[in-house]
Amino acid sequence: MAGRSRLVALLAVASLLAVPALVLRVFCVGHSCDEAAQAEARVPFCSLPEDTRARVAAGFREGRSPEVLAVAGPLSLRGGSAFGPGGPRPIWPSTSGEADAARVPLGFSGPGVQAGATLQSGATLDSLAPSIAGAIGLERPHPEVRSGRPLDAIDGASARLVVEVVLKGIGSIDVERSPGAWPDLEKLLADGTFTMDADAGSLPLDPAAILATIGTGARPAQHGITGTNLRDDEGRLVRAWGPGAPVSVVATLADDLDEERSGEPKIGLVAPDPSDRGLIGGHWYVDVDRDDVTIGQRRAARTVRALLKRGYGRDAVPDLIAIVLDGSAAAMNAELGAIDAAISRDPRPPLVIVTATGSATPPAGERLDHRLVASWVERGFATGERIVEATTPGGLFLDQRILAREEISEDSVIDRIARMDHSGRRVFADVFPAIAVSFARYC
Repeated sequence: MAGRSRLVALLAVASLLAVPALVLRVFCVGHSCDEAAQAEARVPFCSLPEDTRARVAAGFREGRSPEVLAVAGPLSLRGGSAFGPGGPRPIWPSTSGEADAARVPLGFSGPGVQAGATLQSGATLDSLAPSIAGAIGLERPHPEVRSGRPLDAIDGASARLVVEVVLKGIGSIDVERSPGAWPDLEKLLADGTFTMDADAGSLPLDPAAILATIGTGARPAQHGITGTNLRDDEGRLVRAWGPGAPVSVVATLADDLDEERSGEPKIGLVAPDPSDRGLIGGHWYVDVDRDDVTIGQRRAARTVRALLKRGYGRDAVPDLIAIVLDGSAAAMNAELGAIDAAISRDPRPPLVIVTATGSATPPAGERLDHRLVASWVERGFATGERIVEATTPGGLFLDQRILAREEISEDSVIDRIARMDHSGRRVFADVFPAIAVSFARYC
């Protein structure tokens, strides 16, 4: 009872303290309205557009995401410490153009799919796993832990082989800008039901995060693979699906399929990088069989032909071949054509899904490299050591040991990044600590 009385007293005091500010705001005494507006504009994260906030929140998981997050303004930023010159370098979240970058092609063809139909609007990539589960008659446990819901793309559960192809660093805007460069993609899409307006569903468009979204049917806030670089449970910076990396918080479709059917399904992955593993997972359950994983293979169609010869799709147990393609448009399109030719020879046509992770091509205009952000931070603190442990699209991992030893507050780093300019133009629309995203529901 005494505890309740103290709570009531505290609430009463709080309400009394709020009254003067409220009265001043209502009657606009002095410059109170101007001051209130300025204060609102400075609230971390909440000042961003609602859609941007929702996408960033869907891509964030506390303890795995970077300590400091940033959303660019009109200037485009790209890349991160984990991305070399050979592959796609994702765009940082921005207040201009991220919806276009997150728009991706999505098509289904094969058994139970109506050719030439347009896929329903509002499709997101977390819908793929539940849609495939319906097509192969799999009831996945604990659907409440995943955001994805099945699409009305497939009529009946008859597929015995699913071939899933994902284009890395590509969005619908890239296909639309160069339509002549994608004849085999356009053919695959036209053979079934498709849309050019599916949505990746989260930011940043880090391929490791988006591939895990496709694989699990959940978004990064749920599955926990927030990017190619992430923190493990001990706070160490690791590479997704690499040695010591944490596994997905929720199982992938392939994990559940293998577990439900006692290891009988054949699961294959052909991908250029180990961080692409989120498309099938493979580490969620204990005592599982080994999947057929080929990493670093740019000739995906060759591996697909080999898997088909090994019996994929030959019996009543559903099998899955997941493929990640990267490189130039010409190279990816050529592989798509070769994969289509390989699977078309089988008298039992598979269910084929084609999609992408989102565009890595910044909008027209000046484009900045992620290393400029790290350099800007380091110049602001003369420590002789690196404060920034790594950059990642949309954020910075900070070396907490150096911050503590040098008595540098995280707020001072955030303030330094927020003041970053390039040729007299402010680079970021907002910079905020990770905890601000955790409280996004209060915006």
